[in-house]
Amino acid sequence: MKTISVVMCASNAEDTIAGSIESVLKQSYPDFELIIVNNGSTDNTKAIINSYDDERIRIIDNIDNYIQSLNIGIKASTGKYIARMDSGDIMHVDRLKLQHSVMEDFPNIIVCSCWEIIFGKNIARRMHEQKFCGLIEQPLVQLLNDNVRISPIYMMRKSFIDEKKIQYEDYNYAEDYKLWSEIAKSKGVLYMDSQPLIYSRICDMKISRKRREIQIQNISKIKKEIVFSLCYKLSEVYPMLIPLYHTNIDLLKEELISEKDFFSLFYSLFIKNKNRFKDIENKLK
Repeated sequence: MKTISVVMCASNAEDTIAGSIESVLKQSYPDFELIIVNNGSTDNTKAIINSYDDERIRIIDNIDNYIQSLNIGIKASTGKYIARMDSGDIMHVDRLKLQHSVMEDFPNIIVCSCWEIIFGKNIARRMHEQKFCGLIEQPLVQLLNDNVRISPIYMMRKSFIDEKKIQYEDYNYAEDYKLWSEIAKSKGVLYMDSQPLIYSRICDMKISRKRREIQIQNISKIKKEIVFSLCYKLSEVYPMLIPLYHTNIDLLKEELISEKDFFSLFYSLFIKNKNRFKDIENKLK
């Protein structure tokens, strides 16, 4: 059993997966396994994976279902911690060591993410700076306002995921966002390291445009779920929050307000009353 399980899904990644695998194998922290779920690849992806003679690598074949493949990888992991990674990205040599150190030093942290260096074809390499570093206060509220960029570059505590029965859900192209929101709903503590510990490859823009509409729809759905969850949690003391939510949903459906207005209203409500609501949440525990 290894301390860290690196989980990667690969779908027709023959052009990038070798670099991703090698960046994992070169990690300064050695106690890991690399689980690669071959997600229905029809190119040379599987052959490239099999070309590595390293006992730390495990390959699992699955049909072309990305969300299912992620869950298969998580279920197969044996580590205390799960480190996510895409098959086009490159790990900093100390990524596992540094994220492992944070998780060991602060056992209350459930998810440890980091800043990243963005690169790609015809894209200048640059650091993507987050609005947050350190512990993320009011994580559900901050997720509501797009204050945290969520990429598959995080490490999470497997015992918490198992205990709370949290898994990836069918929110295509927003599955990490949904996962984080469910962890936050379950009182999981989120942490953002300001060190860029991964090089994230930006996909071809034409492909991104095709997926963007689905992604926007799913992000909107998740945000509405977050708003309802926050309103419902506080409705024992403030029962008017539930009808407030439904009234604004109706206004949204009639296009009398925009989604931006809808989410800004509730974000402001929860931010301005954060101390009051925090006291209520503590009493309700």
